Amino acid sequence: MDAWSRFWRQGHSTTFGDYFEQGYAGPVKAWLDGLAAQFPLSTDPLSALELCCGNGSLLPFLFSLDRPFDYVGVDAATVALPEVLKETVQKSASTVTLVGETPVETLPDAVKNIDVCLSIYGMEYSRLEETLPGLLGRMAAGGKLFALMHHQQSVVAQMSQRAVGEYHEKDITLIQSALLTIHQTLIEKGNVAGLKADAEAEQARKFMNGMGNKYISGATLETGNAFMADHVLAALRFFKLLGQPAEVRARFVSELGEEALAARERHRQMLSVAKSADDIASLAQDMATMGWSAIETQELTDKEGIIGWTVTACA
Repeated sequence: MDAWSRFWRQGHSTTFGDYFEQGYAGPVKAWLDGLAAQFPLSTDPLSALELCCGNGSLLPFLFSLDRPFDYVGVDAATVALPEVLKETVQKSASTVTLVGETPVETLPDAVKNIDVCLSIYGMEYSRLEETLPGLLGRMAAGGKLFALMHHQQSVVAQMSQRAVGEYHEKDITLIQSALLTIHQTLIEKGNVAGLKADAEAEQARKFMNGMGNKYISGATLETGNAFMADHVLAALRFFKLLGQPAEVRARFVSELGEEALAARERHRQMLSVAKSADDIASLAQDMATMGWSAIETQELTDKEGIIGWTVTACA
């Protein structure tokens, strides 16, 4: 399973995972709210397309507009409507369609006459030289594109750069080995009492405590290793599974290591698509050549720093 399919399978509704369970917040939401005035006015449902949609990350924003819409979200990863949005979708008069395992470079034939195309930290992962011309041909007359793209100097890019450097493969391997030792010993002994009496299992438990002390105890946002702290916190949940069937514990240990690799890959991909000022200027020129008009680009910022690049254009 690819890194993003794994992420969306966990039920997240935005690219920031548990941080924004109910949709984007802060400066991103403020930017989105400001777009509503630019949407076409009509009594007909708004035709909205989200590129690289994940699990319908922009649906909370669209529902907040209090107007009917026909939404299609397209993503190359495997995606599904998250639990937090299912009831809202069921009660709504709007239509919602998620199309997974479909690159946005080749949109489904049914996607056409788009009033508004939105992308939040998404379309830059695609081949824009193919995505943008193909999208232009699907837009309604006067349809608009609004995108927020990764910025090389953004807070998100800095966090991803740090996370890639914080990935400690040796400790991750040792953590998995320690958990497997405890798991196998529990199978052999048959109960927790036997587990505690086993020297190797007890050594593995002490090792896990040591990992907690190394990465969690006394750590600060400035000096701590956030990536490894998250990994160790996840690993420590294993001890709540001691009473579960062996296959549950085995799956947990296997997925723990796989998720660490996938998280590092997502950070690496983000860094690879983040745009410099020159990149954005070149993109705007390319879009004009393709036939897009009224192209505007600027930095989105807040008190913490740069959030990303905003790109708007008209068909």
